[in-house]
Amino acid sequence: MISSKSHHVLQFVFPLVTAFSVLSATAEDATAGESGKPRFEKVVFSDDFSSPGLSDAWKGYKSGSRIENGVLVGLKPKDADHNAVDSVRTEPYSDVEVSLDFQFSGSPLFVVAFNEHKFKGSHAGHICRAIVTPKKVTLRDGKTGVFKNGIFEARRAGRLDVKTEALLKTKQTITQANFEQGKWYHLLIRIQGDRMTLFVDGKKISELKSEGIAHQTKDKLSLVTFGQTMHFDNLIITVP
Repeated sequence: MISSKSHHVLQFVFPLVTAFSVLSATAEDATAGESGKPRFEKVVFSDDFSSPGLSDAWKGYKSGSRIENGVLVGLKPKDADHNAVDSVRTEPYSDVEVSLDFQFSGSPLFVVAFNEHKFKGSHAGHICRAIVTPKKVTLRDGKTGVFKNGIFEARRAGRLDVKTEALLKTKQTITQANFEQGKWYHLLIRIQGDRMTLFVDGKKISELKSEGIAHQTKDKLSLVTFGQTMHFDNLIITVP
């Protein structure tokens, strides 16, 4: 039985040591924002998954995801050749906050991806993303990194040179984590300019500064589920 509407605020301790940078421990919380920047007050999309099925705002790709007991159950069909992608389109934005509750329920990882659906400078319009597994969180600039045209093709063909490999290491930050299966957590991702910051249960966990993040016309948010299954709830997208 999935229980959703009475979850969560769980306190959680993370070792803040990253693969490519070191983040000092900080008391910064999700309400702080960046000095001099506008607050995120305009809701451009929200869904608490109380309806019996996904609304027409959602578009699935290779997805078997469904709503069950007030929760979005992310599900990749067993015969699918791609991970399950569930996306919503909004007005274009640069700065944004995405608030989401999540629970690992068998899936090895999920992704919150920011894209522009018409952008041709990267594979499938991918701009930046947060990748969450039970043991680590990765923030990645895909626009000027792994999804950039040319880099994406060379990487897929297995012919990246040493210089490009070194560049890609600067386009992501990896932070250790310890999420338990079956427990609910609250995720907040804040993008301000070229900086993406991730909070869990109100505490800052990871941050990445990279130019691709500042893309001015992001308009598509995707929840990507690897395997089976992830639980999501209370999605809110806000802009200044």
